[in-house]
Amino acid sequence: MGELLVPAGGRLRVLDGIFAVEGPGRRRHVGAEALRALRASRGAAGAGALLDRLAGIQERDPTALRRVLLYQLVQLLHDHPRGDLPDTAAGFGVDPDEAAALVHAAAGSPRLDPAQRAAAEGLEDARLAGRVRAAARSAAVLPPSVAGGDPLLAGRLAELAARVRAADALLDEARAYEDHEDPEQAAAAYAQAARLAWDCPRAVRGLVRTHRAAEGDPGPLEARSLPGGVALRRPPGADPDGTWRVVRLTRREPLTTPLPEVPGPLGAGPLTDRRAPLGREVRYVALPAGDGAPLISAPLLVAPEVAELRLTDGRSRIEASWLRPPGATGVRVTLTGPDGRTTHLGPPAATGPAGAGDGAGAAGPGAAGGGSAAAASSAGREGVRAGGLGPGTYGVRVRCRYAGVGDEVLSGGVEAAVVVHPWPEPVVGLGAAARDAGGLEFCWTGGAGADVRLVQWPGTAPAKGTELAADALPAALPWVDADGIADPPPGTLATVSAVAVLGGRALAGPGVVVEAPEPVTGLTVRRTTPGRARISFDWPDGAGRVTVAVAPGPGGDRTEHPVVRAVFLREGLELPVGPGAVRVTAHAAPRSALATAAAPRDAEQAVLPADVAIAYRLLPGPRRMLRRGPAVLRVTLLAPGGDPGSGLPDFVLVAGAGGGAARPHRPVDGSELCRVTGAELAASGTVEREIVPRAPGGPYAVRGFLLGGRAASVRLDEPSLTSLVVR
Repeated sequence: MGELLVPAGGRLRVLDGIFAVEGPGRRRHVGAEALRALRASRGAAGAGALLDRLAGIQERDPTALRRVLLYQLVQLLHDHPRGDLPDTAAGFGVDPDEAAALVHAAAGSPRLDPAQRAAAEGLEDARLAGRVRAAARSAAVLPPSVAGGDPLLAGRLAELAARVRAADALLDEARAYEDHEDPEQAAAAYAQAARLAWDCPRAVRGLVRTHRAAEGDPGPLEARSLPGGVALRRPPGADPDGTWRVVRLTRREPLTTPLPEVPGPLGAGPLTDRRAPLGREVRYVALPAGDGAPLISAPLLVAPEVAELRLTDGRSRIEASWLRPPGATGVRVTLTGPDGRTTHLGPPAATGPAGAGDGAGAAGPGAAGGGSAAAASSAGREGVRAGGLGPGTYGVRVRCRYAGVGDEVLSGGVEAAVVVHPWPEPVVGLGAAARDAGGLEFCWTGGAGADVRLVQWPGTAPAKGTELAADALPAALPWVDADGIADPPPGTLATVSAVAVLGGRALAGPGVVVEAPEPVTGLTVRRTTPGRARISFDWPDGAGRVTVAVAPGPGGDRTEHPVVRAVFLREGLELPVGPGAVRVTAHAAPRSALATAAAPRDAEQAVLPADVAIAYRLLPGPRRMLRRGPAVLRVTLLAPGGDPGSGLPDFVLVAGAGGGAARPHRPVDGSELCRVTGAELAASGTVEREIVPRAPGGPYAVRGFLLGGRAASVRLDEPSLTSLVVR
């Protein structure tokens, strides 16, 4: 301690007080003021707190620091091989004028071994704290000569011995009362002995053994085990201004074991004993500072319970999770079924901060519902899962395991109940197919007894078998009826999922991708050349491809032609159709190769009649003597596909207005020269008529037209226009 009081190389005088020698004949007393000045000069250095403490000790007892310093110097001299020389004391920083006297005093002081030094250094602290038995044990270790020449120490030891004798006398008196079966007097004697020596195990244990609650007593001390220790709370009837010293008794502990004190005030809030031995039974005694009655707790097993026990039910299963308290070596979980039978689920494996467990257990054949258990751990939580359970109410009890004295110790346990609700049977398969009448038809397997709901999830669909709350499901698709018949709106591209619903619980099922392509409008078909037709329509928005189907008469094979938008817009579409009548339909192709496309209910279609053509030729008239006769018009009916049908148009030959080379472009652009009716063509197939030249003669241009009947669908086979001149 002297190293704090003088600078390096300085000297101390210690025999008649602590003085710092500053020069020949100059010394400065090291008192409380000097210590505080030294503290201020050193600022916040590491020794500052110690200097503050030394100043406080010096203010309370001006001789205390001198005694401590002398004790340290004597110990240094006793431990030094040349401690009998004044030079050794001077080497420690003692003023040479006092070195010889200090060595002489040290030689007359008893030499203490390490155990005796520890007893001497702890004696006063134990006495001041009221630990009379601990102080007496320390005094017994000291040699008898230690108090020689030290009146203060001799007085302390005499006072301590008297207090021990008084406590022993009270213990003998209390034991005699017990032998005479007078617990009330025995408890009073034990209480007085405990006031004299609160750390006396015999006094405190005797008090606990004989104490009986009397009328007007405040009640027992409340003790509750919790993670991290034992919480102590004084009863409501206790003196709110009282001062208490709380000690702990541990069952099966040797009587010679010192009683530990629980530090801290026993006030309005709880006092926590954080050193309570796990897995042991303890009792607490609060001894009053005055004459009041002691507060004694009931026996308590220090076995904290798990925290935050959570139970959830699922499909034929129960899941339990909790937080294991520190110090617990594991847990034991039991499950009680609706029939009252209890099964052991086994301790779960734990990887969280609570510590290692014992592995996952599995419920055996006798488990309620034939269940099984599995372990889980997440963010320090442990848990078990019991499966194969029928509907009903189940009780779960979780007990913590602790290493006790010899055998394992179990906590009382935390219990909770959970209801396993009926769950629907899952939908295992879902399919969709286009209907001939238009739309789609869904079919599924599984889901017996459940309400199978077809939904579209707003995000990613949950995996098959995912357990869901019915009130959290999307609404059922409005375009699907109860029988699975669907009429999706045009442009729909959706993943439709099946969900089995029973009451408030649901199971996610499989899904299928369906699409309703946009309709094709404005479809028209016309023949261009024999066996080919040009097809036009309005390209639907959002479609990348359109499928055009050509179907011949009854019994013919349907031929589909995929059409790409860019090619269609650039080149149009011309397809081979054959000479017979055909039906042409068009619909947008699905955008997804995985989607099932719905058949359109009113698909755009166009009927192209069989290929029927009327050909005409203007033939020169036959020669008659030296001149030719009138030109001959030959009109022929061509039907490559067979029967041309009814409603054939009339053929008319029109001469250009005004004569000459003016050629008519429409039937109204000239005058009619000749008409061949459709009935005539249908009857004979070929009709010939002479064309008499118009007056005043001269060549003029003519042209044929089809009028009436099926004129729009009958092809007119025209000859070279240069040959259509009547001369």
